[in-house]
Amino acid sequence: MSNRDRLRYVLSCALGVLFLLYLFTAEQNFISVWAHPRMTALHTLLELFAITVASMVVTSAWYTFNRGTGRHSQIFIVGFTVVVVCDVFHVLTYPGMQDFLSPSGLSSTLFYWLVGRSVEVLTVSLVAISVLPRMSRWLSLGVGVSLSAAIVVFGTLFLDSFPQTYIAGVGLTPFKITYELILFTLNLMLAVALQVQAQRQGSRVLSLMSLSSLFMGLGSLAFTSYQAISDIQNLGGHAFKIAAYALLFRAVFISNMTAPFLALKASERENREFREVMKTLGANLHNSVIFQVLRKPGGRTRFTQVSESIERINGIKAEDLYRDPTLWKRLIVQQDRGLYRATERMSLEAMMKFDTTVRMACPDGRERRMHFVAAPRKLTDGTVVWDGLATDVTEQYQTEARRRKLEAELNQAQKMESIGTLASGIAHDFNNVLAAIIGNTQMVIEDVRHQESAEALQGLSQIQKSATRAKALVNQILSFSRKEAPVRTLQPVRPIIEESLSLLRTTIPSNVAIDERFDDDNTYALMDSTQIQQVLVNLCTNSWHAIGERCGRIGIHTSLVDVDSQESRHSSLLPGRYVRIRVEDDGCGMDSATLQRLYEPFFTTKPPGVGTGLGMPVVHRIVTSHDGHITVDSSLGGGTRFDIYIPGVEAIDGVHEESAPIAHPKVMGNGERVLYVDDDPLMSQMVDRMLTRARFKVRVVNDPHVAVELLQKSALQFDVLVTDYNMPGLTGLQVIEAARHLREDLPVILLSGYVSEQLRQAGKRQGVGFVMEKQKSLEELSGAIERALEAYATEKIQ
Repeated sequence: MSNRDRLRYVLSCALGVLFLLYLFTAEQNFISVWAHPRMTALHTLLELFAITVASMVVTSAWYTFNRGTGRHSQIFIVGFTVVVVCDVFHVLTYPGMQDFLSPSGLSSTLFYWLVGRSVEVLTVSLVAISVLPRMSRWLSLGVGVSLSAAIVVFGTLFLDSFPQTYIAGVGLTPFKITYELILFTLNLMLAVALQVQAQRQGSRVLSLMSLSSLFMGLGSLAFTSYQAISDIQNLGGHAFKIAAYALLFRAVFISNMTAPFLALKASERENREFREVMKTLGANLHNSVIFQVLRKPGGRTRFTQVSESIERINGIKAEDLYRDPTLWKRLIVQQDRGLYRATERMSLEAMMKFDTTVRMACPDGRERRMHFVAAPRKLTDGTVVWDGLATDVTEQYQTEARRRKLEAELNQAQKMESIGTLASGIAHDFNNVLAAIIGNTQMVIEDVRHQESAEALQGLSQIQKSATRAKALVNQILSFSRKEAPVRTLQPVRPIIEESLSLLRTTIPSNVAIDERFDDDNTYALMDSTQIQQVLVNLCTNSWHAIGERCGRIGIHTSLVDVDSQESRHSSLLPGRYVRIRVEDDGCGMDSATLQRLYEPFFTTKPPGVGTGLGMPVVHRIVTSHDGHITVDSSLGGGTRFDIYIPGVEAIDGVHEESAPIAHPKVMGNGERVLYVDDDPLMSQMVDRMLTRARFKVRVVNDPHVAVELLQKSALQFDVLVTDYNMPGLTGLQVIEAARHLREDLPVILLSGYVSEQLRQAGKRQGVGFVMEKQKSLEELSGAIERALEAYATEKIQ
């Protein structure tokens, strides 16, 4: 309650008390003299007003009835139905009225008066304590009518058993006065109780009901002091009754009509404020659009909500989207529309979250990547509603792309750092190989001059071995430095480690011993061999630097271990079987401060020019990308031990190490015509001699332009084209492209000193059957030519 309502309540109480005091002290005056001959008509008029107000209470309760919450309405329907009937019969039996069901007179009229006032105070009391079983409004009305009928029957047939209330010439009986005093007391107590509740709950309705009970009580007190029915006290008591009814109607009206109306207005105001907040929020979202879209059972869609930020992000207005719901979809680039439709269909059929990212072409020419997330819900009429958020993730996508590119560049830079570390050892080994080739070549020349064939063959055998060793060194460096996307395949662990150690042994000085131990030769893991080699090279190089100039040891140990649930709690590993690769050394070790920053990019303890600080972060990233885990144990002067865990399995039937291309050592030609293109004369002469010995007819060309001219004259004069890739003027792929225009079905083989994945893909797009390294043996080249011809013959038959 507000202070203003409290002030009104106090003033009303004061006016009621003052009016009652006036009635007690007033002498009978001209009002009573005027009213005496007109009392029947005046009484009827006053009671009709009271009956009307009481009927409005019933009507208000009836039409605002709520079965779940309308307990007060039930009470008012029952109670005031009885009150209305009592007041009607109070009027009909008033002295001077025509006889109705029983003779009119004061006994009958006062009986209905007292019963009506009693039911009224009982009704308000039940409202105050809120105790009444839930009933429908028709049942409530039936109870009220039944009680009224019982009262009328009693007042008509058994009125003699009711105590006498008025004696002509004497006035009110003690029973009547006492009854009125009891009603006064009950109404006064009820007024106090209701006002206490009103103060506690801050309810204006309860305050009005309290004031109504007070006025009804004051009216009862006024009815104890009149002698004749036309006395001013009687008239004043009726005035109190009308005022009490009016206050009660006001309370019921506020509770059942005004309050819901005010609540509705407040709800509408809150709704407007909420929509304004949502509109402001949606318009000010930096990268997102709030939307709601409806899809009718027939398939027709429409937007019911789109935030104004769509104009800033996608370049279209919300009003345009309301008119044409397909406008937003039409902005999606052609290649991504299928993905959007498929996601929409899955969300509709399974009522699952709509979540996809597509590219959208804005009217101003910009291309944005939009991430759509929407939750579907189905209405009772079958309409599906998506409440969603569309977020512009273009910047995040570009940032992620830049991050991946930078990460790849850092990884490649670290590889180059490792290759630099290995360079001296590789150069030492390669120089030894070259020295062996040159020395043996000189001796073979001398042996041939002196016709010592056995000695010459022995020298040639040494040359071949040295060349094979040189090829292996080149392949190791190319494999390690190759800039390709990681490819994880199931492969044995031991060969990868052995190849890494063979690379390291050429670099690590003789004062550092490398011990290797493999507990399980049949251990397989899903991994990228180049990345695992990079991890081992980094760790072993760090161990070598930690040992320094003194004698030391680096140990490499692999085993298959099982990690249970207890151990998995102390690491990021899930329970299961893992390959453990242990790298340990007896070097200087690391302190706790270094260990804390071990995987921090660009942190290094090495002097300038020796390390960049990229090695250990790359090691950690590679291990975690393999779903693995790495641990380190080190102390100053106590050496360092790294344990790498990678998910592994034992040998599986049908899983074998990737084999080299099938060689055909005895494949011989049958006079097939080969066009060989290579700008290196020495290489051309060697291939010419080798293929001629294999019974192929070879035409060697050292200029790619000449090769294209030959094909233009007659592409049918050759059965197969073999070309080098890296040549001046035209690349091998350009020669193949020109050949394809002249003869689409010509079999081709592409050679290169370094075959990357990009070159393989480019050759595949040109329809190249084989992309081979130039250092492959004659047998492999002749076998590739034979298979290319066989594939051509098969296609021709089909």
